[in-house]
Amino acid sequence: MKVWYLLFIVPLVFIACSKDSVSDNFTFGAEENLKIGNENKSAENNIQFTITNVQDSRCPGDVVCIWQGEAVVDIEFTKPFQQNIQLNTFDNLVDIVGNYTVKLLNVSPYPVSTQTIKTEDYTIKLRIDSILD
Repeated sequence: MKVWYLLFIVPLVFIACSKDSVSDNFTFGAEENLKIGNENKSAENNIQFTITNVQDSRCPGDVVCIWQGEAVVDIEFTKPFQQNIQLNTFDNLVDIVGNYTVKLLNVSPYPVSTQTIKTEDYTIKLRIDSILD
């Protein structure tokens, strides 16, 4: 019995505990770091969205470029109604969805010419405010 316990139960406990406990809830008016592909919802459950993609053409920090480039973030809202928006770091930092403003604050990590960034490694910093407040 002890062998069975050690072989099966103990590893399951470690696996369950080692899983990242990242909350996909956000608070209105707070700067939130969010990951691509996660379903995010407000604590009040009145807005729900997923960041679906990032296209990053920003000039790497260790290179001199003619143009600064931009990072484009695609966001799909499913609540309060279905709507897709696209924010970018060049000229479209803010958009409106229903009664909420969605502001793109940062896309990280910033590119470096010697490194490839996987889509899932990006963190998107957003701030969502209610227009009615």
